[in-house]
Amino acid sequence: MFEEPNHEQEIGFDAQEEAVQSTRPLLHLSPDFLSKRLHYCSKCKWIFENADLSIQDYPGKEYDFHNWAGLTDAAREGCHHCYVLLNTLDEEHVLRLTDPHNLRSQENTNPLKLRIPSYDRAWTGTPGVMTSWELHSVKQKLYDITLEPLEDGIDLSEAEGRFVECTSTDSEASWNQILSWVDQCSVTHPSCDARIRRDSRDRKPTRLLFVGDLVNSSVNLCETKTLDMSRTDYMTLSHCWGDGVPLRLLHDNYNRFLAGIEFSEIPKTFRDAIDATRRLRVKYLWIDSLCIIQDSREDWLHESAKMHHIYQNSYLNLMAAASSNSHGGLYSSKYPFLSIPFLVPLGDAHKPKIACYPYMNARRENLNDLTLFSRGWVMQERVLSRRNLIFGKEIHWECHDSTGSESFAVGTALEKRQHTVEGQTDASRRSVWQNIVKDYSRLNLTFASDRLVAIAGMAAEMGQLWDGVQYHAGLWSLHLRSSLLWYSMKPSVQAGSFIAPSWSWAAVGTAVQWFDADDFDGLTEVLQVGVLLTSHGHPFGPVTKGSIHLNGPMCKARLVKTKYTEILCFNQDTEDTVSKPDMPEDDDANNDSGFRTIVVLDHYPWSKQEMAAETDVGITVYVAPLQTDIDLKLTYSGLLRLGGLLVLPTDSFPGQFRRIGHFFIQDQWGMEGRRVYEERIAQMRKEGKIQQKDEKPPSFVNREEWLKRDPFGNGVITKALRSRYISAVDLGYAGEISNFLGYIERWAEEREKLGVIDPHLGEADVEAKGWYRYEIV
Repeated sequence: MFEEPNHEQEIGFDAQEEAVQSTRPLLHLSPDFLSKRLHYCSKCKWIFENADLSIQDYPGKEYDFHNWAGLTDAAREGCHHCYVLLNTLDEEHVLRLTDPHNLRSQENTNPLKLRIPSYDRAWTGTPGVMTSWELHSVKQKLYDITLEPLEDGIDLSEAEGRFVECTSTDSEASWNQILSWVDQCSVTHPSCDARIRRDSRDRKPTRLLFVGDLVNSSVNLCETKTLDMSRTDYMTLSHCWGDGVPLRLLHDNYNRFLAGIEFSEIPKTFRDAIDATRRLRVKYLWIDSLCIIQDSREDWLHESAKMHHIYQNSYLNLMAAASSNSHGGLYSSKYPFLSIPFLVPLGDAHKPKIACYPYMNARRENLNDLTLFSRGWVMQERVLSRRNLIFGKEIHWECHDSTGSESFAVGTALEKRQHTVEGQTDASRRSVWQNIVKDYSRLNLTFASDRLVAIAGMAAEMGQLWDGVQYHAGLWSLHLRSSLLWYSMKPSVQAGSFIAPSWSWAAVGTAVQWFDADDFDGLTEVLQVGVLLTSHGHPFGPVTKGSIHLNGPMCKARLVKTKYTEILCFNQDTEDTVSKPDMPEDDDANNDSGFRTIVVLDHYPWSKQEMAAETDVGITVYVAPLQTDIDLKLTYSGLLRLGGLLVLPTDSFPGQFRRIGHFFIQDQWGMEGRRVYEERIAQMRKEGKIQQKDEKPPSFVNREEWLKRDPFGNGVITKALRSRYISAVDLGYAGEISNFLGYIERWAEEREKLGVIDPHLGEADVEAKGWYRYEIV
């Protein structure tokens, strides 16, 4: 992508990784050494032979073990147990224990402790003794694994032999597995080829690298206008740019790259990708930094607009998942001691009675923890590609129909399907998009300005499939009101320049979430939405501005920052009270007219000086409830949840605001309260006042007519606020949402009676008290 290196972050990561790896024993894995799979040091042998496996209460028996240096030496000399222990320690423990200031400390020179508590696992329905291995330092537990009885008749020799000769992900055994996955997918997975839509075939990359084959090793840039792309397979590479600018295509070297690229100037990750492409008998490879002109914003926008087609049409996507930069390469050294079944010969070394996890390495490698998958750009590359070959500590496979790894060659595609954009209904597509954004928003981008660009491929793919629904800066038009109710998991730093409208999740730099229920009651009507695109040829890409026009309830409040939290305070001149989170049960706010709001800010609206102040700091805000969601899925209770936005005036025009946060109010009842509400909700459904997001309203003949007349899925809007929902007060449950909506109506009535005019509020709705037309930008 069009990225510059983030030196501060990346160098720090690489330094830490190097420190961790330097503590791992580097073994010379000769055949003679590998034959000692069940070799244990004298310390481990003594503990195994003398372990007390009688049922004991925690913490069980404790044995003196190696100190840190002894553990490292024993692992280096080939003790299987010590090697597994050492390589399973969390990196923070390794770094702490090997810090130069701690090397001579008591914690490092004193022996570690190995505790072995044993439990009767009859409660699991399986007889036998379950044993836990816990390694303790002086201060804390470092590590624990659970060992279970080895079932009779298990032959581990086949599994052992499979890994003994595999010392690298570049080994013959690894490549045999890769070729098996590719051949099986190509022959037996028609759905993987079907993912290429006919209308996407002409959206080819402008350039590819010609990589030749294992005999012809020349590499050069080529323009695809000279190729018949309907007959040309190519592969793609997903990688981290890292702590240095990789080899890049620029205006100055364009003609030279067309003539040929010296193999010696190509960084290792790219060389390995070229090698893998050749081994799979494919002659062309697409790498972002070498196929997009990196000093041309125009070319970058042109190519990024069809990014989803580039990855979707790729024969296979290579993912350098364990490398933090372009020099780390694809391949990793593999240690059979972490892959083969791990036996602990307790009591009798010739008849081991207890086995650990069958494959230690597979259990420890979580794909989402790999370096590459922390990058925002990579998510759509992974989701849209037909096939992914992921190079971590071992090799993993993903395609539309299956997943696998070297340790577990055959799996399912459940995780990958979770992020497919191929939902069949409006409800499933809305849910899929929200899941995509939830996961994407947790990832890192070097440039905040890429927030909409790096997800544009998945948006474009969904836009092709979602008939009649429009895309607006990260949100979709159908049920737009519900989509506006995203909230940040924590406040972010407000961007210094425009990235997205304040009503879009893309305006914040932190993870976001939604509350989503099947039934809803709309309180606000979406009237109009519009965005100005940065490039008209990129309808799912970045925008330069955007606005949304609404008609709904609104009132003024005071947002106060206290020492511990933020609270909303409402006008105490009315009969209603201050609204605060976590009020004690005997607080006046818990009376029949009270309500409690929970505030979730997008970013703090106060200055640094105000944030640092010890005293409470307040600011006037406007509160705009949008929608009430009804969730009756809870087994023993029901939930009514009102959600809305906190906004500030822009001072540009009356009725124009910008979003600064989200608030919500909840009513939850026991079974008796649930019964009362279910009856009322059923009646409101019948009257059309409460609708289900999964269904077309019955008043419309078909979906096309519905979207034409109600493109935002507003549904029927009932403008009465007082007594909107039957409360369960008589049953002991306060109807706080009804109290809040009643307050808004009374607030408007009192201001009208006093002749108070608020210059910030928009045009009042003559049909309802407390309703206004306003705009959020």
